[in-house]
Order: sequence, then C-alpha cells, then structure tokens
Amino acid sequence: MESFEEISLLIKAVYRESERQLTEAFHSLGISPAQAEVLLILQQAEPLSVGELGDLLIAEGGHPSRLVDRLFQAGYVLRQSDLEDRRRVEISLTEKGRVIAQQVNEVKQRMLTAARPLMEQYDIEPIKNLLKAYLEGSRWAKTVEMRRQLAQQLSQEIE
Repeated sequence: MESFEEISLLIKAVYRESERQLTEAFHSLGISPAQAEVLLILQQAEPLSVGELGDLLIAEGGHPSRLVDRLFQAGYVLRQSDLEDRRRVEISLTEKGRVIAQQVNEVKQRMLTAARPLMEQYDIEPIKNLLKAYLEGSRWAKTVEMRRQLAQQLSQEIE
C-alpha cells in the first residue's frame, strides 16, 4: 500500500471513530455531532448569518440550513433579520441553546482531556503540517484557518 493511501485510510478511520464517540457522547443531550458543532460555533461567534456559519463548518452540504432548522425547532437558536440588512438572517443562541452549548463544551473538554496523554506522546506538528500542506488551496484550508483563529481569539479573551 502506498503511504498516501494508508494515511488517507487512517484519517478516514480516525474520523469515523471520533464521529462514533461523539455521537455516543452527545446522545444523552439529544443532539448530533453536527448540531453540537453549530452550537459551539455560535457560542464562540454569535450572531452569524447562515452563510457565515456555513463558512465555519466542515460539512458535506456546505449550507447549514437544515441543521439550523432542527436547532430552531428544538428551541436552541433564534433566527432574526439583521436591522441594517433585512435580507440577512442572523442566527444566535437562545438561553436554552446557551445551556446545551455549555454542556456540549463540557463533553468536548472531557474528550480532549482523555486524548491529551496520547497526543503528548508524539510530535504532532509534522502531521499537522503535512495535512495543512495537502489542504492548501482547498476550500477546507480556509475553514480550518478561520476556526483556528476563532479558537485563538477566544483563548486570548479568556486570559
């Protein structure tokens, strides 16, 4: 097997396993991993238009309308017209959405804490650099960079 093919398979398998673990972890909250991701993004950067939210998601469809609809129906998000541009609909968390987003964040932190010892055993910078180089020029590279910057902003605000 070529190295690139093996790396691709490993990435796909890690994605599937992490998605399985997330599905299991979020099941008790009654949400999917994709919905959890939307809640976390809104917790970090609300209000956002549906398009802005789509730019921050790594999802197949690229447009999060159905995800937002489900979260709206569950009472987790509000949709409001922008006061300056009525064509723009902004998405923000409700109080109920803030509570579930905090629970999602706690689940995420527990999972990251559990993974940290494994990650500390390896020099992961070369892996990150390889993956960034592979994504260079793709639409996903911009999304990953925007999410990295958003996380960095939040950590600076907390300090």
